[in-house]
Amino acid sequence: MSWTDRADEVSVTGAYRQSTLPVVFVLAAVQFTIIVDETAIALLAPSVARDLDLGDQARHLLVTPFAAAFVVMLPGTVVALRRVDPRRALPWAASAFAVSAAAGALTPTAASLIAARAMQGATAAVTTTCVLAALHLATANASTRARDFAVFSTVSGAGAIAALVVAAPLATVSWRWCFWAVGVAATVCTIGWLVASQPRADRGVGLRSARLSTTNGGLFGYAAIVAANAILAASVITVSFALQQDHGWTPVAAGLGFLPLNAAAAAGAITVARGSSTPPGVRRLLVCAFAALAVGCAALAGAPGTSTAIIVATVPIGFGVGVAFPLVNGHILAGRGDETLNRAAGLGMAQQIGLGIGALAAAAHSDLTLVILAGMVAAAVATTVVWTRRR
Repeated sequence: MSWTDRADEVSVTGAYRQSTLPVVFVLAAVQFTIIVDETAIALLAPSVARDLDLGDQARHLLVTPFAAAFVVMLPGTVVALRRVDPRRALPWAASAFAVSAAAGALTPTAASLIAARAMQGATAAVTTTCVLAALHLATANASTRARDFAVFSTVSGAGAIAALVVAAPLATVSWRWCFWAVGVAATVCTIGWLVASQPRADRGVGLRSARLSTTNGGLFGYAAIVAANAILAASVITVSFALQQDHGWTPVAAGLGFLPLNAAAAAGAITVARGSSTPPGVRRLLVCAFAALAVGCAALAGAPGTSTAIIVATVPIGFGVGVAFPLVNGHILAGRGDETLNRAAGLGMAQQIGLGIGALAAAAHSDLTLVILAGMVAAAVATTVVWTRRR
C-alpha cells in the first residue's frame, strides 16, 4: 500500500503540532531563496548583456525561460509526487535548484545561460510545490496555523525586497556571484530542512492526487492571488525604475526605499496572526486587504514626482499583500488532503501569472495600467466576499 493510499488513515499529530515554527521558518527560507532568484534578474540584466553581448534581449532571455519552464513543469510535478511525500522530495528538489543556480553562474554562452534559466524554472516549480504542500501538512492541525502562514508569507515575501538590497552589491562585482549566492542559500536551506524535519520524517500524512477543485471558492482564491501578485510586481518594478531612472538612486538605495513596504507587509501579517479566523472575520480582513491594494495603486498612479510620495504610496500596497497572502494561501491549501498537491501547484501557477501580468503592466510605463490594476483588485474584493461566504 502506497503512502497515498493511507492518506485518510493518518493525521498530522505529535511533533508537527507541538512546534511548527522551525519547520515554517525553513520552508519560508526556501521560498525566500526562489523569490530572490526571480527578482534579482531585473538588476542583473545589464551586466549579463554586456558580458554575453545580448543587447536589449537580456531581460527577456533571463525571464522567459524561467517562467515558461516553471508553468510547464507544474502538471508533471503533481503526477510525480503522487506516491512521494513532498517533505521527503523537498531536499532533492532544493538541491537540484542549487545545482541549476551554479550552472547559471558557470555558463559561458547565451545559449547555456538560457538552458540554465530553464532548469532553474523547472526545479523552482517542483521546489515551490513541495514547499506549499509541506507547509499545509506541517500546520494542518495546529492551532497556530494562521500565525504560521503569516510568518511564512512575511519571510518568503521579503525575498522580493531583499533581492534589490543584496543583489545590487554582488552585481557590482559580478553577476555570477548572485547565482552563486542563490545556490549556496538553497544548499543551506536543504540542510536546514533535513535537520528541522528529521524528528517528523515518519509522522506524515499522505496526499492523493486529484482534480483541481473549483468549488468552495477555489477559483476565487486563485483570482485573488493573481490580482495581489500583479499589484505587487507592477508596483515594485514601477517604483524601482522611477527611483533609479528619474531620481538617480542607486540600486542599493532603491532597495532600501522599499523598507516601508516591507514593514507594512509585516504589520499586515501580524494583523492576520492576531485576527479572527471565523468566516466573517476573514471576509472583513480580505476586503480591507484588497481595498488597501486599490488605494495604493491609485496613490501610486496619482503621486507627485517626488521620491517621498512614491515611497509613501507603497505602504498600503505592502499592508494589503501582508494580509492577503497568508489568508488566501491558507484557504487555498486547506481542504481534503488528496487535493493539496494540485492546490499547491495551482497556487504556484497563479503566483507566476500574477507576476507576469504585473511585469507587463509595469513595462507599459503608464499610470493607466495602475488604474486598470486597481480595477482588477476591486473585482477581487467582490470575488473574495462571495468566496468567503460560500466557505
